[in-house]
Amino acid sequence: MKKYIVNQDGWFCGHWNNSPLQIKYSENRPLKIEDQHSHKDFAEYFLVLKGSLTLEVGSKNMALKKLDLLMIEKNEFHRIIKKSKCCSYVVIKEKSYANNKA
Repeated sequence: MKKYIVNQDGWFCGHWNNSPLQIKYSENRPLKIEDQHSHKDFAEYFLVLKGSLTLEVGSKNMALKKLDLLMIEKNEFHRIIKKSKCCSYVVIKEKSYANNKA
C-alpha cells in the first residue's frame, strides 16, 4: 500500500512503484510546453477537475473545461498547449512502464 499526498506539483504514481497504471494529478502548476509525442502501447485520458485545459492533438486544438474527459488513442500525437491559471486535472495512462514515449 502507498498513499500519495498532494504537494506543490500534485502527485504522480506509475511504473517505478509497480503500479499497472500511471496516474498524475496536477494542481495550479506552471505549464511546461513539450513537443508533441505519442504512446505506442496505450491510451491516455485527461480529466479536468477545475479550470480549463487545451491540448493539441495532431493538428487540432481540443479545449476542455471542468469535468470534460478526453481520450488520446495510442499512437496519436498530442501535447498540452494552454491551461487556465487555476487549473487542476488528472491524467491516466492505461499501461505504465519506463521509456514509453515514441
